[in-house]
Amino acid sequence: MRLLKRLATLLALGLLLGLIGCSSLTLAYNQMPLLSGLWIDSYLDLDGAQRGRLKEGLRAWQAWHRREELPQWQALLRQAGAALDDGRVTADELLALERGARASLERCLQQAAPLAAPLLADLRPEQWRHLQRKMDEKAADWLDEQSGRGGPAERARRYTTQLERWLGDLDRATRKQARADAEGWHFDLAAMAQGRATRQARTLEGLRAWSHQDLAGGTALFMRNMQTLPAEQAYRDEITASLLKLLNGMDAKQRERVRKHWADWQAQLHSLQAG
Repeated sequence: MRLLKRLATLLALGLLLGLIGCSSLTLAYNQMPLLSGLWIDSYLDLDGAQRGRLKEGLRAWQAWHRREELPQWQALLRQAGAALDDGRVTADELLALERGARASLERCLQQAAPLAAPLLADLRPEQWRHLQRKMDEKAADWLDEQSGRGGPAERARRYTTQLERWLGDLDRATRKQARADAEGWHFDLAAMAQGRATRQARTLEGLRAWSHQDLAGGTALFMRNMQTLPAEQAYRDEITASLLKLLNGMDAKQRERVRKHWADWQAQLHSLQAG
């Protein structure tokens, strides 16, 4: 689930947006019911009637989100901007942003649960099997990608891409340093694969709980997926250290570019809320 991707600190905003594949936040947000519906359908192999119910549920969820959660996103951006303006970003400030992002995700899941439960309860056994196969395929693809010789380079590419989507364009030297940092991180493939398997099992368990009207239980399982497992802590710490070094190493011109990038997001979020 893209909304459950975890990177440390400011990248925790990814828990909120889930829209990083598009250069325009406004365009991506407005298309979210369509794009999310297609993505969910690929995992559940829905029939026509189920697709109709999914479409209605996604529209209802987005209407709530536009009204209630967009102001929270804007507040988080202001909080991030204040941390940047302090002159030196601290680990505590990054953790505070992450807590805010997780709180937003939990509210989103709580709102989604009663909308998703009837659809999940209507899934046939073969659709649950389709979901399992799809998740297994994705896990196999991930393992193949991460275990190859190009694994470090791919992790570095994704890290720098994420950074530029959240912070705006980085200069060549900063981008090069970020890639070098990421390629040097110690990546315990076995531990990461086990963590991924644990989260996949919890996701399925959470969806099953929602299908049986255990909305709180299912949501709690999804939120557990956001917790760092002990074997992952060292890798997480390396990401945090790299991000702190990057943020605190920015000169005045670079910081101003980040502020402008976030100001553009604020304007788009304000427009979306009004619309």
